Amino acid sequence: MKNSHRRLLGWSLGAIVLILVLFHLSHSPQWRDFQWSRLGYLLVHVKLNFLIFAILASYSSFLLRALRWRFYVDSIKKCSLWILFVAQIFGFSSIYLIGRAGEVVRPAYIAKTEHLTFSSQLAVWLIERVYDSIAMVILFALGLYFEPIRPLTARHAGVLQRIREGSVVVMVLSLVGIALLLLFKHYSESVLEWFAQWESTFMIKIRSRVVNFLRSFATGLGVIKNPYDFIASMVCTVALWIVNVTAIWLDFHSLGGNLQHLSWWVAALTLVLAALGLAVQLPGVGGGYQVVTLLALRDFFRVSPEGATSAAILTWLTVMVPCLILGLILLLHEGLSFRKLQVITEEERESVTPGA
Repeated sequence: MKNSHRRLLGWSLGAIVLILVLFHLSHSPQWRDFQWSRLGYLLVHVKLNFLIFAILASYSSFLLRALRWRFYVDSIKKCSLWILFVAQIFGFSSIYLIGRAGEVVRPAYIAKTEHLTFSSQLAVWLIERVYDSIAMVILFALGLYFEPIRPLTARHAGVLQRIREGSVVVMVLSLVGIALLLLFKHYSESVLEWFAQWESTFMIKIRSRVVNFLRSFATGLGVIKNPYDFIASMVCTVALWIVNVTAIWLDFHSLGGNLQHLSWWVAALTLVLAALGLAVQLPGVGGGYQVVTLLALRDFFRVSPEGATSAAILTWLTVMVPCLILGLILLLHEGLSFRKLQVITEEERESVTPGA
């Protein structure tokens, strides 16, 4: 199946899921007295000072991601922090516009601009995903400790229990992933020698590509062997998620009402739960993120439907719109377009696995 067909199928399935969820919400008892005027009032009368700080926090998160990426590749090459920051903006702008297919824009742009191998940057991207997964699980556990959730119904309690069980699974898989990465890094030469011994016709054709990919991938795991870069990347991860949560908390305060009384830990739990909704996203409009944010605030933290809806809309706009605006400005500055970014990505992927 072609990439475009797979993408269309994914979008279609995501749209169906979101439509079913929204249909269920519209027929639930809590929404029968929904006041659109109240929703409009909350969005129009946001406190600009809190909103501005939320946007600045959002931009700071991209800078922290760039700094963390710099520590990841420090043992490979001293990369420009500016180029890494631009890559974060381009990458996340692509995700917001075309969905998860845009994930590879960041490693591809960095590989192209800094003259690094694409496979090494994919390794860095994988490490980043592992770090963030562990950070989210820890954040969720701390949030439940400092701000225990008291579900309104048995169904909500069941959902929360499944989320807890899922977080444990994510933590275990992340730890297993770290162990496998460490083992691969330590025994990479043995793995390469094993591949070199394959003599089948099929393997002869692709063996050199596989070996080159694995060698570059092993090089990309260089952060693991350098204690300073490892610790620095961990500190950046902690700072990143503190900033991410603070941006959500500032959004809540900008809306006022009952939302401004929600604690920082409620914002943390909401962010972690909303991240689950990113699995079901539509390009340019989101969907899953907003729906899960709305459900979390309404069902777990007893926020009114109007307040939960306004928070879901504002938090998504605070994340997406500033990134897209800066992304467009940087594209013009670099003489690029999103289409050219896709071409760069395809070229980098092709350099590793022809026909991918």
